[in-house]
Amino acid sequence: MSNTQTFIGDGETRTFYFTIPFFGVNDIHVSINNIELTSADFALYPTGPAEDADVPYSGGHIDFPTAPLADSVIKIYRNIELLRHIDYQPTEQPLAHQLNQDANQCMEALKELAEKITNILGLANIPTVADLLSELSTIREQLPEFLTTNDLNDINTTIATKANKDIDNITSTGKINIASCAVPDYNASISIKTYSSASNKFIAPQNGVVYGDTANNATLYMNDVAIKGASSTGYGGVSFCFPSAAGDSFYGGFANIAHFAPFKNA
Repeated sequence: MSNTQTFIGDGETRTFYFTIPFFGVNDIHVSINNIELTSADFALYPTGPAEDADVPYSGGHIDFPTAPLADSVIKIYRNIELLRHIDYQPTEQPLAHQLNQDANQCMEALKELAEKITNILGLANIPTVADLLSELSTIREQLPEFLTTNDLNDINTTIATKANKDIDNITSTGKINIASCAVPDYNASISIKTYSSASNKFIAPQNGVVYGDTANNATLYMNDVAIKGASSTGYGGVSFCFPSAAGDSFYGGFANIAHFAPFKNA
């Protein structure tokens, strides 16, 4: 017989009957929606053939002070408490039902313990410890052959070979897409006119490149530091081109014309 009975609340029923055999009132537990209740949360009324029976109680019912909510899951289950219910006196003869109660309680407790261990270890399909040891021994014997057959010993080499692909194996479209991630988008370039005053700075909104020409021996400054080579004695032509990061600032001596082009996908 199952040691658990489940009911669904309807919002009105307060009394639930069960037919789980037990030995003492502390053996019966109750939960609602998997939350275990204390003995103060319900009243237990045992029923059974007689207190001197081999199993004193064959079931009973519980009463809740307030009906559980509709659709709540009420579980009544047994978890045998390992306590002595019978105290044998040295001057009295043990009775048969007392010995049977003690023996039956120990037997049922052992059954519950075995079931819990089986559930924890997940060994429902392995009936004995000997069978488990046999299964482990078979696995240990077959493991070296399995590793060799499936080339698992060379798994690092296999992965490295697949990962180490030359760029020639990439399609032409793939190469173009890779290059376009880093090539400046000149179509989106911004003309910036730098000034001799550091208060008139251009702040790069994202990663990109600054290129262009300077005039009248002017020097371009990035983040307040003069850029080597970013100066010219003439007009026109590209006299400098260097990458920049978001937040970099630019200004220059005299009236300089430069361009900022953001990196694609930057």
